[in-house]
Amino acid sequence: MKNEIGRKLTSLTIMAIMFAGLGIAQGFTNSFMPLAQADLSETDGLLSVSSTNIQGAAILEIVVNDPDISDTTTDVVNAVVTFDGTDYDMSQGVNGKWYVYVVDASVATLMDGDDNGLEYGYKCTEGLGISKHLGYTDGGVSSTDLIVSSSIDIFANVVLTHNTDSAGGCLDIDNARAVSDDTAGSTERENMTDAVLRAAPSLSNHNDAVANGTGYCPTCDLGQLGHNLNASGYGSWPYIVSVDFSDSPIVEYGSDAIGITYGNTDDLTSISLTNQNPADESQVHLILTDPALNIDPTAADAWYFDISDNDGDTTTVRLATNGTNDQFTAAELGQMKCVNNCALWSDSETELTGNANTLDLVKMTESGANTGVFESYDVNGVAQFTITKDAAADKITVFSYGGNSIDLIVTYNDASITFDAGGDWKPATPVTISVNDPDANRNPTAIETLSVGNATHKIPTIKMGSPLTLATGSNSALQKADINVADIRSTGVNIGMVTNQAAGVGEGSANPASGGGAVYGIQVFNTTDHSERLRISHIGTETGGIIDAGHGTATWINVTTGHTRAALINLPGTVVLNYDVSAPADILSSTAISVYVWGSGSNFTENTAVANSTLISVQTTGNVKAGSVDLDDDTQHIKSRDITSSVAWDSGVANTNFVTVGFKFTHATGDSLQLNSEYAISADFCNFDQNNGSLVHNCIYRLEAVETGENTGIFEGTVEYITLNNSTTLGTTSGEHAGGDR
Repeated sequence: MKNEIGRKLTSLTIMAIMFAGLGIAQGFTNSFMPLAQADLSETDGLLSVSSTNIQGAAILEIVVNDPDISDTTTDVVNAVVTFDGTDYDMSQGVNGKWYVYVVDASVATLMDGDDNGLEYGYKCTEGLGISKHLGYTDGGVSSTDLIVSSSIDIFANVVLTHNTDSAGGCLDIDNARAVSDDTAGSTERENMTDAVLRAAPSLSNHNDAVANGTGYCPTCDLGQLGHNLNASGYGSWPYIVSVDFSDSPIVEYGSDAIGITYGNTDDLTSISLTNQNPADESQVHLILTDPALNIDPTAADAWYFDISDNDGDTTTVRLATNGTNDQFTAAELGQMKCVNNCALWSDSETELTGNANTLDLVKMTESGANTGVFESYDVNGVAQFTITKDAAADKITVFSYGGNSIDLIVTYNDASITFDAGGDWKPATPVTISVNDPDANRNPTAIETLSVGNATHKIPTIKMGSPLTLATGSNSALQKADINVADIRSTGVNIGMVTNQAAGVGEGSANPASGGGAVYGIQVFNTTDHSERLRISHIGTETGGIIDAGHGTATWINVTTGHTRAALINLPGTVVLNYDVSAPADILSSTAISVYVWGSGSNFTENTAVANSTLISVQTTGNVKAGSVDLDDDTQHIKSRDITSSVAWDSGVANTNFVTVGFKFTHATGDSLQLNSEYAISADFCNFDQNNGSLVHNCIYRLEAVETGENTGIFEGTVEYITLNNSTTLGTTSGEHAGGDR
């Protein structure tokens, strides 16, 4: 694919290129927010249910929104709802609505007894009460006038070691005050609110009475039903009614009624891909729908699947909502009434690679509370797995769930670019550049930017004349696929971490021998577009133990270019260094970046005098990841001959020596480039001559165009230029000493 701008600019009167509407600033932040997903709920009049299709141990939420009893500031008669012929009291939330939760007793009991993460709390079979129930002044516990009668079984957050009528038990549920009972992280309770009912609404409190778990509270009446919570927030709310479901239970409130189907949901499942034809390294956005996986109607659920199973017979299924639990056995999946659903798998993993986890543990997260839609990616579009680098075209992977299948086909597309100035391109006239590159659309739910630091992005480029870039020159150690593994005196690329850099010793280079540290094994390439960036791939090796021990606070990237001292010195006009090292800086979370240029012919020299005599410290403050700097540190300099005839760059070394550029990244201890890091950098020597005798302009401009929207694959920006006349020569506007005006 050729993403270079097809119209080369030849006018040497152009002295600066001005960018607008492009992602030039580094650290681009995606502002994408996911679209709201419709939930599974259904309403009839004043009555609502979380779903009309329930499988296995999924919880049914029943809500009544009755304006006649919605007042939360006065004592009102509580709502009563009928489920499958039996009446159940409801509790009032702070919003005035009334709630009750129901689960199938047989399946929930089986799941609660296993170690698969479906924790429903303690099953109370003698009713549910509190230590000082409303109206009891003797401090005793009523066994008849309870919040939930003894004829109804419920699951609740009960202390495990207590009997039903002892402190913390079913009939005295709020009266557990021991630290081990109620302290977060050390609780002895069966906590369904950590697993299957995590966001039940807070209850109304019409009289503002608070028991705080101590003493007698005759007026406590949370939820208009007499609930009470102790100081740690534990008590009789929430709870889940445990009853065996019929195949078609009916929920009723007054004249309103909603039918429920209880059983396998295979017929309601689906599977899809947002990007069915991705290129390599694309985030794979896989989506499945299934009400059976929607265990908790109040919060988003999450599940782990082994998609590398290839046949679906023995696929791993784990609940991820409350951590990694034991996987479901085939028998447990049967108890959950799973048939074809509850198992996600692919017929191949050759073209896939895991991101956050391996393909054996792919996390599918519900898009929101009670949606039944599960996605393989987060809110920023970062997926659980991607297409492998350099994946072969036309390779097919089939994903299956619930008897449904979807094909993913690795696809590559040609790119195109438009750049039309409408005839003569006049100064200060913005021109829109549009790049149509579907392969660069790697995150379908994000507005992406063509980034200079991304080695795989094709960057639209304007090249003026013959700038000295890392892709040009004649350094034999800087050719395609050249490898550096340990040589600190490398004449190609040297990347190392310094743990104890001595002041003034080897400044301008990574020096493990003198400063302590290590060197990464790396391989270099030019990027495959026309942007003349250097692609650096870490090959999984290092010398000196960078990763395993002794993380330092300084990392160096030094590149001995293919350009000699003489080539720089002889450039007419003002010479500047334009650079972009944003990618490694972001990996390292750099706090400062220093930039150096020296002419000793290698990445490092142990002769401190020679090193220091050729060193130009072009930038030693700030954390500028991409910028333009002049070659002057008030001691050494390369200046325009129109300003001074003195080059003032040490002449004690041969002008045939190659010039090295060095970048020192300061960062926190523990931050480092990884053994498999890959990124691109650029470092270009540009020159601008304001003398009417030459009018030279040699430079290269890379445009970080921004995608026009999510999943469009079209990237746009605008570019314009200005001309600088010789009337500004020697003035401050054109900045002969300060570098290129941009």
